[in-house]
Amino acid sequence: MKKELMDKARQFVSTHYPDCSIALLSGSVVSGRATPASDLDIIIIDKSSFRKSYLFHGVPVEAFVHNDESLDLQFFIEQQEGTPLITRMCAEGVVLKGGTEAEDLVEKGKVRLAEGPSAFPAHKMDEYRYILSDLLDDLEGSQVWQEDIYTVSALIESFHQFILRANKMWTGEGKWMYRSLKEFDEVIAERLTHCAQYFYNENEKSELIKFIDEMLAPFGGRLFHNYYQ
Repeated sequence: MKKELMDKARQFVSTHYPDCSIALLSGSVVSGRATPASDLDIIIIDKSSFRKSYLFHGVPVEAFVHNDESLDLQFFIEQQEGTPLITRMCAEGVVLKGGTEAEDLVEKGKVRLAEGPSAFPAHKMDEYRYILSDLLDDLEGSQVWQEDIYTVSALIESFHQFILRANKMWTGEGKWMYRSLKEFDEVIAERLTHCAQYFYNENEKSELIKFIDEMLAPFGGRLFHNYYQ
């Protein structure tokens, strides 16, 4: 990580949140995935709870501000919902301010991240099997390629949620969908990516349908008959 980014992050904290107890720099600039468009993601522990975006000396900054109570609640919500935004940011955070207390927060994030999300209840498993089955049926029966583009998008997102939560793994959003799948099983991540790319390049959906059906099989396959919500 570039020293000037750390210095910029510390300047931001001292300018906008001088009274905060803890500040952690996280995100792509810490993990080594930064691009020219990356911003500075900063966890702030203060008296309030909100999220705010800034341009600080030309650098985009995302401030995730929490107090002790809201942070604990956020950890709990993320564990239930399965997407570890703040949990991961704390676990991967670099201390800007707060000393030992900040280091304890980083360790707490690491422990929470290692624990994984809560187990997926049986009724949610059935709900996602039903959703995936409905999308697969739509895709198989469709003769409108424009509609297929959106069905495939929904299918990929729902499958990613299903397969990761079914295996007690964290899910993601946007680029983190692929990263989370790859962290779970690189072969599954690459096969899904290949099937999606093949569909978008060749307008051929059979490989994707076959792959999703293969992944559903250990969980009972498609679900429609007698599904009850």
